[in-house]
Amino acid sequence: MTATPRRVRQLLSWTATAAVWCSVLTAAIVVGLQTSPGSIAPGTAAALGSVGAACAGSLMWRAAGRIAAGRRPTYQLMAAGIQTMAAAFAASCWLPDPAADSVAGTGFAASVVLWALALLRLPDSGWEPQAVQRRLVDGSFVGLCALFFAWTLFARPLFAQMRGPLGEGDLAIVIPGMMGIVMLGVGFTTTFRIQRWRRRHAFAYVAVFAVHFTGLSTFVAWQWGRPEDRVLWWSVLWVATCAALLGVTFLARTQKPAPVDKPNYPGVHYTVMAGAGALAAAAVLINGATRGTLPLDATLLGLAAVGALGARLTLTYFDVRRVTGEAAARQRRLSAIVGVASDTVLVLDPDLTVTWHPEDSAWRPATEAGTCVGASFLDLVHIDDRRGTEEDLRTLLDGLSHTGQVSLNIRVRDSARRWRHTETVVTDLRGRPQVRGLVARVEDVGARRSLETELARMAYSDPLTGLANRRALLQSLEDGVAAEEHQTALLLLDLDGFKNVNDTRGHDFGDELLVEVSRRIKELLRPTDVGARLGGDEFAILLRASWSEAVATAKALVSRLSEPYEFHDESTVFVTGSVGIATAAEGLGDPELLLRNADLALRAAKQAGKNRHATYDAEFDRLVRRKNELSQELRGAIGRDELRLVYQPVFDVTDRTIVGAEALLRWNHPRLGQVSPGEFIPAATESGLTQDLAVWTVNRAAEQLAAWQTGGIKAWISVNVSVKELHTHLFATEVNTALIAAGVPAKRLVLEVTEHDFSHQMNTLIAQLGALRGAGVRIALDDFGSGYSSLGQLERLPVDIIKIDRDLIAKDDGGVGPLAAVTVALGRILGMEVIAEGVETDLQLNAMIAAQAPLVQGYLLAKPMDPDDLTRWLTEEPRALASEAYTVPEPRDTPTDVPESEKS
Repeated sequence: MTATPRRVRQLLSWTATAAVWCSVLTAAIVVGLQTSPGSIAPGTAAALGSVGAACAGSLMWRAAGRIAAGRRPTYQLMAAGIQTMAAAFAASCWLPDPAADSVAGTGFAASVVLWALALLRLPDSGWEPQAVQRRLVDGSFVGLCALFFAWTLFARPLFAQMRGPLGEGDLAIVIPGMMGIVMLGVGFTTTFRIQRWRRRHAFAYVAVFAVHFTGLSTFVAWQWGRPEDRVLWWSVLWVATCAALLGVTFLARTQKPAPVDKPNYPGVHYTVMAGAGALAAAAVLINGATRGTLPLDATLLGLAAVGALGARLTLTYFDVRRVTGEAAARQRRLSAIVGVASDTVLVLDPDLTVTWHPEDSAWRPATEAGTCVGASFLDLVHIDDRRGTEEDLRTLLDGLSHTGQVSLNIRVRDSARRWRHTETVVTDLRGRPQVRGLVARVEDVGARRSLETELARMAYSDPLTGLANRRALLQSLEDGVAAEEHQTALLLLDLDGFKNVNDTRGHDFGDELLVEVSRRIKELLRPTDVGARLGGDEFAILLRASWSEAVATAKALVSRLSEPYEFHDESTVFVTGSVGIATAAEGLGDPELLLRNADLALRAAKQAGKNRHATYDAEFDRLVRRKNELSQELRGAIGRDELRLVYQPVFDVTDRTIVGAEALLRWNHPRLGQVSPGEFIPAATESGLTQDLAVWTVNRAAEQLAAWQTGGIKAWISVNVSVKELHTHLFATEVNTALIAAGVPAKRLVLEVTEHDFSHQMNTLIAQLGALRGAGVRIALDDFGSGYSSLGQLERLPVDIIKIDRDLIAKDDGGVGPLAAVTVALGRILGMEVIAEGVETDLQLNAMIAAQAPLVQGYLLAKPMDPDDLTRWLTEEPRALASEAYTVPEPRDTPTDVPESEKS
């Protein structure tokens, strides 16, 4: 197996982890064997602390693996520091004393070094040498000054009083403790130098120092023979601080880019530096006044602080030189730019050597060595453009150019060693004595090229999310068509509930949500995929993938979008997405067709319940086309006289006569043929045409009632209406106008409202029905037993007639429903007329007669028929029900045979 850098890093990390856990588990076993049952020795608490710290370090290393690549090493160094400290602590539990002290001191010191490196790298996504140097020097100076002050005045006398002279074992505590204070100074100083993530950096270095302090305190309490409970509590605090540092790592996983324009605080930084120096000077003066000369160890600390200050002064000197040079160069460049155009002129001899260049030009071409005059013009040109440039110039020199000049689009190096995009026009002026050479006018077009690039980017990208826009998506689709890429799939995405977010939280919040959605989409994109925002909350993804891969991507996208969205104001929003999938097999020849197919699939996903994906279905496409065609054709159906009414009679059981009829709408299209009400009624509802159809139906029914009245027929007609019409104040006016124009009593018109419609705006609906009923129109409650009306609501409703739903009367086997008789009795108690509809067998008819249902309706008795047939039947055969068999003769010339379930 090839040893790649990644595999080497993995091998080293696994080896280090194994070593840590070997040490920790060994300590646990050794201490466990030495501990008597029922007691906790100091070694037990120390071993438990090392186990908890090792667990926290392992978890932190794993959590750091999911942080962005640039910031990941920082948190891995912190995790390595925890594990190093845990391993050293554990080793001191099972190694003999001299070796244990050495290993503990070395491990503690190594952990401090690792943490200091992490704190130095934390503000950046990589190692910036100059920035790291300054942070290290400044932090070391502050930390050493603080250490010098604390050690000279407090720690050293206290240590001498408690422990006496420094022993070999004490060095394992004192040296890492001193290094920890220096590390604290590094973190403290760096926090004031950086411009981004100051709070996050402060949390990190405080947590790191807390881990070091509690771990070292646990070791001190154990080594210096403190009580067992104290060692245990320090061990618990050590593990808790490790958990806190682990929490900092989890926060870093969701860290968003911080603005770079935050203010810097140089005054605070230098105040900290000066304060640290003053603290060290005060320590020298106080020690001299109270104790005399400085001891050797304190002197060495002071010299180290002085050395750090000297290094800082040296770095400052070089910084001043660099900044001064850059400022002078910028000043010269600015002076040249002001008042001069963006082009320059060169004069070349026949050998293409530059012989002259104006000193006051906006910019100066230069070779790699920085020269211009005396250098070959080809040396100024980018190596990729050099060959073509030489050929064009040789053509000019040989006199083969008819215009005496050539135009070159080349890149030219300037004196700052930058490559400038230029349009260079070289004119042959060798025949002029004043020149005797070639004159090259070099115009810098970099700004224009950048503008053109930016305009092209804006034309093909969405300004809010940075994704491609509709134009770019169609261009990519057309490219796929030109290349005949059959492994092409298009995912169309629409957010569910996005409008509610915009309405409740505002458009700015909605834009922030769209940006987060686009970020999640980008996470799923491969290099060959194209993500686009088509507008609003509609997105698209073009995949170079098979159908199965497209479905897998759609599933992942739906799952990713359903995760909660957390925002800067600490609010959480839950929004889902629906995805439609179309592949090249259904629409490769036409990008717009592929986009349409994906839109149809998205529509199917929405209708199926949202928060899911659906693939393009040709049958669903056919149904949509059919529905759209019906919606378009239905708009002119009334004017083209394509609609008609048929009537299904309602029979009185008592005297076996027809007392009324239900008006049913039929549509006979010259091209589409007989269109079922189950098709055109939903289309009319979606297109907003139900109001026109209802008014037309009421007018035709009124005209039929007028004709019957002239012939002496007193039957009534019922018309089906929806809640939408009843909520329109003009509908009641239209009904009254139709009745008055026809000269028909209002009581002969019945308006049927389906029961389940009563679940919406009950109070408003009751008021509207009451108004119509007050004008004399009777109200029927259709399909009673299939909706939501409770018995309490039934008493409130202004209803004259109850039509029992066929499901309460007829069973699938032709039998009688058990609740039919109960419903008839209920209507009788409430004083309402009852119509049993859907009677299809003799058994059901006999049962309704036995239940004393006053009115019946159904296919057994009569199917829907033309008004002329019903009129003839009413005139010629008034006794419709035979007294013996309760059968009815079939009407002559029944025009329409529509199933009972499709009545409308």
